Amino acid sequence: MASKKAGMRSVGEVVEWWLSRIEGDRTRSEKYRGSMGSLMRRHVIPRVGKVLLRKLDRVLLDDKLVFPMHQELAPRTVQKALQGMRQAFRMAETQGRIESNPLAGTTFRDFYKGKLRPKPAALSRVDLQDLVQHLVEVFNRDPAKGMLPLMMLAHGTRIAETLAARWSHISLDERVWVIPEANTKSRREHVLPLTAQVLGLLAKYRQALPDARMKAAWLFPVRGGAAVALTSGHALMREVSGRQWTSHDLRKLMRSSLADIGVDHMVGELLINHALGVTTETYLTRDAMERRREALERWHARLDECGFAGAHGVKTE
Repeated sequence: MASKKAGMRSVGEVVEWWLSRIEGDRTRSEKYRGSMGSLMRRHVIPRVGKVLLRKLDRVLLDDKLVFPMHQELAPRTVQKALQGMRQAFRMAETQGRIESNPLAGTTFRDFYKGKLRPKPAALSRVDLQDLVQHLVEVFNRDPAKGMLPLMMLAHGTRIAETLAARWSHISLDERVWVIPEANTKSRREHVLPLTAQVLGLLAKYRQALPDARMKAAWLFPVRGGAAVALTSGHALMREVSGRQWTSHDLRKLMRSSLADIGVDHMVGELLINHALGVTTETYLTRDAMERRREALERWHARLDECGFAGAHGVKTE
């Protein structure tokens, strides 16, 4: 039942209030804020927004939201919508904006018993050579367009943290790229060794930038010196890929390829900044950077076999 003090009586009021909070929360990624806002306003609010809180239960939720969404959308999308609703009601109850949470104890498994299959990767190991050659061609034709996918394939980084890179995050003396904790999904600083190939790529890229952009603080600047927006980054990826793959497919391809070249599983997880647990990370701390460097040197040598040298121009042994 809604609190008289708060005045929230319907599902829509709770969800819109919650969206206003997360859309102003800069600790959440721009991608999450945008996708959750779109999902809730396009699918949840139109279906159950006018439902009174005192009438909301599992039966009504299934009849009006979950089952209809299953007819049109993938299970993971329905799951995400329900997760958003649960977060909204939990926050509203915690803050005393509603007297009780009608979704307390409700989970997606109450409505769906099937297996949630991961989205199949659009790129596999057999695509690597053609992909590298294509990205090298794009880079040589237009470095500003080809640099982003090449850096992501070379390091397995996420698109948001790659676009947020500044030249000040790159140390040529130490040969490392430092991704600050504020820019990572894990909210932990991530340090990546820079190989000779990537140092060569960075040098060619910077020389190719127009003078104004060369002086910008960002690795991926637009006219005026600001960083490329995330939406523009995704649009660039769609253009480069011809809509055949996404930025995340590059990350998945890099990760799956590491095992093929003999990189230890835990080192591979460290490279893509996955949490490993305190015990494992403590065990790897002493020589973690050296093992990362060795793994990336192996990976970039593999990329060289596929034509990567055509972009960076560095002769390696």
